[in-house]
Amino acid sequence: MSIQYKVVSKKPGLSSQVRYYPVLTGRKVIGLHQVCEYISKSSSFHAADVVGVVEALVVAVPYFISMGGNVHLDGLGTFSVHASSKGKDSAEEVTSKDISELKMSFLPDKRIKRALKDFKFKKAK
Repeated sequence: MSIQYKVVSKKPGLSSQVRYYPVLTGRKVIGLHQVCEYISKSSSFHAADVVGVVEALVVAVPYFISMGGNVHLDGLGTFSVHASSKGKDSAEEVTSKDISELKMSFLPDKRIKRALKDFKFKKAK
């Protein structure tokens, strides 16, 4: 199986030459139940048990992040939160109200990063 890509053109500036880049395409979303069925068929766990564990993770990850930590799941990766904020002229002016948005980041573990290197690509028709 291959990841499909298409070619798109971009002109970086007014006087710059057009450049062509591959862009991944045709990516469909694989849902929770499909992933759990796959795990169930390749392990000794029932799909319902896998769904339960994943649903528990959905609660546990935000909980531990709200306690000020990053969540590292061996073999999978690390979840962390980052804040966007407004700058102030002095340190005394800064309050929690200046945090405008939180973003969740995920950094895959080495095992997943190595697997990415083996992916194949195919030009979309």
